[in-house]
Amino acid sequence: MPTPLPTASIDSFSQYVAHIEEHFGGKGLLYRGQPEDKALLPKIARLELSEEILIAERHMFDDFQRQALPYLEFQPNSDWDWLALAQHHGMATRLLDWTESPLAALWFTVCAAPHNQRYGVVWVFQTKEEYFVQPSADATPFSGQRTRVFRPRHISRRIMAQSSWFTVHKYIDKQKRFIPLETNVNYRNSLTKLKIPIAAFPPIRRALARAGIHYLSLFPEIAGLCRHTQWQYSLLSDEKKETGDDTPF
Repeated sequence: MPTPLPTASIDSFSQYVAHIEEHFGGKGLLYRGQPEDKALLPKIARLELSEEILIAERHMFDDFQRQALPYLEFQPNSDWDWLALAQHHGMATRLLDWTESPLAALWFTVCAAPHNQRYGVVWVFQTKEEYFVQPSADATPFSGQRTRVFRPRHISRRIMAQSSWFTVHKYIDKQKRFIPLETNVNYRNSLTKLKIPIAAFPPIRRALARAGIHYLSLFPEIAGLCRHTQWQYSLLSDEKKETGDDTPF
């Protein structure tokens, strides 16, 4: 059996910051926040598709390229740019989001009220140079021999604001599936899982807002402004109004 992944439980914003400072002070660190402890798989691997997965992926990508131009301020010049843009606007791709910012990752863990889960997670990924996409060798995200780490150009405000990186996942033809990163023999020893109990979501959410991490800072556009403004004057289902306090943070 594989060795269990390193795991730690975090109960507060201050404990999270202290833990990151103590244990993850080096270079090459990426973070991913998830409200639930689910496999590290790209969105396209988690959907029920109407066609075989690689065919559906190709059709979605082609349709996006064909129809997106009227909505763009510039024209992407590579499949890497196109795929990053599609991913950051919600389309299912073989990319999985990561960030250089541990606070941004924590926000993605706690930003919404929980449903039935007991905790959320922040994954910490210690990358190495040999993990990265090599433009000379990796001409397209749809080829390559293994899952890689991809740093996108700052082609959108979201990518820049979220300090975005991606893992671009290799589809294994023999197994007819993508492999979760945490079970990938090339990467599992580079991963750590931090568990955030749902009781800590509201105070951490408020602490992040005070630190300037919220919808508007991470989605610097009109949609982000609307979501942040609404949250300032309303309460999520796991938040309680504090006496003498007119805002949730």
